[in-house]
Amino acid sequence: MWEVALAILLPIIAPGLALTRILDASADTFRKALLCFPIGLLALFGISGLLFVVQFWSVVNLTIVIILINALSIAFLFRKVHVERTTYTQWQKMEAALHGIVLNESEPEIEQEVAAQQWFQNNRNPTVQIIAGCFCLLTLVPILMFDRPFGVDWIGFSTLASNVGQTGTFQVQSPNAGLWTYPPAFPTVLAWIVGITDAPIEHAILVLGHLSMLALLLGVWGSMDRLGAGASSVLAMGASFALFAKVFDSGYPTVASQLGLIVGLLIVLRPLQQSLRYHITAFVFLAICAVLIHPTGAIYLAALLLASIMTRVRLSEEEKSQRKPIFLTSVIIISSMFVVALIFFAPRMLSEPVFAEYGWQGGKPMLMFNGPLMLLASISIYLGRASREIRLLSVWFASLWLLSFVHLIEGLANIQVLSLLSYTLYSMALHAYHIPLAVIVGLLASRSTSFTSIDDSSSWFGLEMDPFFRPFQCSVFIVVLMLGAMASVGLLTNLSTHDELHATTSGDSTLREYLAAQPPNDYVYSENVHWGHSYAFEASLQTTSIPTLGLLTLDESVQAAATTALRTDDVQSLRTLGIGSAVSSPIGTVALTLGPSPYWSMEQSFQGARYWKLWDEPSPSRVTSAVILDSTICEEAKGCELKKDPWRNHRFSDPLERGEDRIVLDRKGTYTWMDTINDANVRGLYTICLVYEQIGGFDSYEIKMNDLAMNLRKESGWNHECTNVQVNQTLDVQIELMQDGVSWINPLGFSGRSSEIIDSTGIRIHHIEFKRENNAKA
Repeated sequence: MWEVALAILLPIIAPGLALTRILDASADTFRKALLCFPIGLLALFGISGLLFVVQFWSVVNLTIVIILINALSIAFLFRKVHVERTTYTQWQKMEAALHGIVLNESEPEIEQEVAAQQWFQNNRNPTVQIIAGCFCLLTLVPILMFDRPFGVDWIGFSTLASNVGQTGTFQVQSPNAGLWTYPPAFPTVLAWIVGITDAPIEHAILVLGHLSMLALLLGVWGSMDRLGAGASSVLAMGASFALFAKVFDSGYPTVASQLGLIVGLLIVLRPLQQSLRYHITAFVFLAICAVLIHPTGAIYLAALLLASIMTRVRLSEEEKSQRKPIFLTSVIIISSMFVVALIFFAPRMLSEPVFAEYGWQGGKPMLMFNGPLMLLASISIYLGRASREIRLLSVWFASLWLLSFVHLIEGLANIQVLSLLSYTLYSMALHAYHIPLAVIVGLLASRSTSFTSIDDSSSWFGLEMDPFFRPFQCSVFIVVLMLGAMASVGLLTNLSTHDELHATTSGDSTLREYLAAQPPNDYVYSENVHWGHSYAFEASLQTTSIPTLGLLTLDESVQAAATTALRTDDVQSLRTLGIGSAVSSPIGTVALTLGPSPYWSMEQSFQGARYWKLWDEPSPSRVTSAVILDSTICEEAKGCELKKDPWRNHRFSDPLERGEDRIVLDRKGTYTWMDTINDANVRGLYTICLVYEQIGGFDSYEIKMNDLAMNLRKESGWNHECTNVQVNQTLDVQIELMQDGVSWINPLGFSGRSSEIIDSTGIRIHHIEFKRENNAKA
């Protein structure tokens, strides 16, 4: 883990400091420390993405380019302002003034800016800064507590990164053929990290994703610190679950693309005299970097630039002239994004209608994830309604909200741009509104900030000169934000014992490592769902399933034919396709098809994750049967409930006809199922296995098969526990819980995957498997 963190941090410090020096010449050491990480990480993503676009990407090439850029950045940082020169750039004048160097050239505007920045820096509240720092660091807690991400998106990103690390392209590998179209920055950086550290890809993406979230928080802090509202703005981020839910759900590229907004805030909210030509190159470069990470960040940056253009009408002619380079650059960036989307991506959506997977993102989802922050922002907008900054940020938020209306025309076809926009913003409630609202609240919550009134008078010095300062409201805001910040991160620590929330199991990881050490010689069948896709992380495993990520174009796919052949025991077709083995996860259902087949033998099993081998001739000794427990017991037994299976929408086969519900036990008591198996042909010694989930750290239970207690590992998450039992036609199952389950907040309840938000620990039962031992006697 630490080697991954160092591989990310070390190459970006010097470039980040160099770009910060250009973008914010007024920054002191503290602010530079805040901004160098997010800006440097954004640059790293952009450089890697650009190398991929020009088809020059490889681990070695990216490493060489990073070394060269670091050398140039260090040389740039050692440049000093020399008094004997007669001409200076604007940022050199600013740096000189901040360091007390007297130049021949001086400007009243720069002197005013220097005085303002020095006042901000001297009036930072140490207590609030420390609390803000602790809040930011708490976002790294998941790196220390978890061994792989939550959610499902990371599996697709990891598959793509593994693919590009092997081939340098987004071409789909054999036995399938096709092409992924996806922004290249995040997968290529992930592939580079894995290539130079040899770390497991699930560890690498976890660290990279959460460091991206940390960088975003530091960026908000640093960019708003220039207005005296850095700590309050980053604490305001804790008043909403939105981006934290997105990073929890492993939407890492979406989160990382928000780094472009840091640059936008630095440029758009700068004092007028600093928005000059030398910013343009850095601004354009970093805007391109955001585009290469994910289109959402680019869209939100374009909306911020549009808001800046819309508020331009209130500027004087002199101010318009001063800001003209930035306005023209903004127009060019917005136009370029639209043209690229129209020419390269929209035609791919020709047959796709407007899509709204999670409904209107400007309605209930927005309120659900941003409700408390929206309330505070509404008060802030009212209090600061006469300031130019609050109006600009309000227009930005309104423009993002208007974009969500695309989801209200779901089903509309033949307008490719709208279809593309709807697919890109399908979950925008989690990431579109968080930063605009937090910045608005942070500005009003700060006790030392800067506003420009509509009448062009600026409030820079002293609280008594700030007409927007409200002591009582500021105090209330800060207290609420501190509590919200602690609560939002505290929820993550509650999930450390809930391994069942992951889309893969620890057994899947162990099996993948086993097969990497001794790879099969033929193609491996894997389910076309998330846990099946995870086996493609290893280059030596040629699996049949392909994750749908971005825009996937398939020229050839064997998955459908292989699935049909597998379900019908068509060995000849499987051999023709080159398939000779299969993998199954306990989360999936393919094991319930492979087990009863006499043509498949289970070769290895790791907590229910199994490796199967295909045989040309059938044998009854390979057969494993399965049954389910009678759910009618839950109609009378207290503490036994039927609840929706969290993964029900990702299972496309139901061999046992279990439906969407599973038995969940969460109250103290003894639960007995008589005659779970009642078959005259079932006699002798059998291996009996129970597939179940242990919800959280609940381990106060005992399981018996025909009064024989099972030796249980009792690990959080999926369990596949087996024991040998002498069966004489019938099998009785008894499960005893020694104590009640404990309540916890289930994040899956917010997304609808779980039927409960306030859930309880316990055990979730799936099915029982039984196989006759070869030496058994009837």
